[in-house]
Amino acid sequence: MIIKNQDNVKDKIKKFQFPAIIKAQIAIGSRKKAGLIQIARNENEALKYCGEFFKKNVSGFKVEAILIEDLVQIAHEYYCSITLDASGRRFYIIASAEGGIEIEDVAKNRPNAIIKESFSFSDGLTKDMARKVGEQLGFKNKNLEDLVNIFLNLWKISVENEAQLVEINPLVMTDSELIAVDAKMILDENAAFRKSLTQRFLENKLTKYEKLARDAGFSFVKLDGKIGILANGAGLTMALLDVLSQLGLKPANFLDVGGGASKTRVYKALELIFNLKPDCVFINIFGGITRCDIVAEAIIEALNNFENSPPMVIRLIGTNEKEGLQVLKKEGIDAYRNVMDAIQKVKEVIGE
Repeated sequence: MIIKNQDNVKDKIKKFQFPAIIKAQIAIGSRKKAGLIQIARNENEALKYCGEFFKKNVSGFKVEAILIEDLVQIAHEYYCSITLDASGRRFYIIASAEGGIEIEDVAKNRPNAIIKESFSFSDGLTKDMARKVGEQLGFKNKNLEDLVNIFLNLWKISVENEAQLVEINPLVMTDSELIAVDAKMILDENAAFRKSLTQRFLENKLTKYEKLARDAGFSFVKLDGKIGILANGAGLTMALLDVLSQLGLKPANFLDVGGGASKTRVYKALELIFNLKPDCVFINIFGGITRCDIVAEAIIEALNNFENSPPMVIRLIGTNEKEGLQVLKKEGIDAYRNVMDAIQKVKEVIGE
């Protein structure tokens, strides 16, 4: 049973039989270590854990959903996966009789406990290879055939979804059967345009502002500071964030408006930044194919359309620089050519 943050948690929990296992659905590893997987012996414990989980924010991810499942009687835990080695252009079937813990720890501390077999995409995973791995894990008869089918299904899922990793951990042996107790899949974002499942997950992962940025055609990441950032070019933007951080100044965001940005795109980028309500907005444009006059026109339009816009510091240099500076000067706005001079002004504006 899936419980979402907006659901009536108490009503949903009443429909479940206990004891049960409560799992936060969040895109991180080591959920158990983070306390995000717990056994609830009754309804009250389940309510307690759900309440705690929904308040959690781990590695920048907020828990939005919780999975409640029946407990199973575990005789043994295994690990199994199909993963892509992009650099080697090979796939691997990876398995271990030491499931239930991070496979990286097993590989580091007990490398002999890891079974790895590689194969090409054109050959695919064969029954013989899957059976060989199963036998190395100690499986026989019906359990071996069941495991072979599990491996083949993992390969099928990998191909159909262009997955970089499809993993079951742990794969549990009960007193009578194999059960996939927990699983995860890593999808290739570059394949999203042809894979509806990947598109759907990407859409769900994006915040409101990230969706606005995607639709407008620029890159955006929310950060924790109070200085709004608009720059052009990922390298220039990252370099600016590094310099600000070294000086103890905290950016509110990463925003690369891109090369050749139109007036509309720059305007929408400023609109997004204004909505973050920063203490100051720092615009750093080094115009190559981006025209400084277009950027200046967008700045003026944004300032005219938004009341109570935050203070703005502008560094403008490059293509049509003279025209851009004239547009700003006509409105009584100064701009800097040297980025360090502009940063010094930012410090003055925010009182640093």
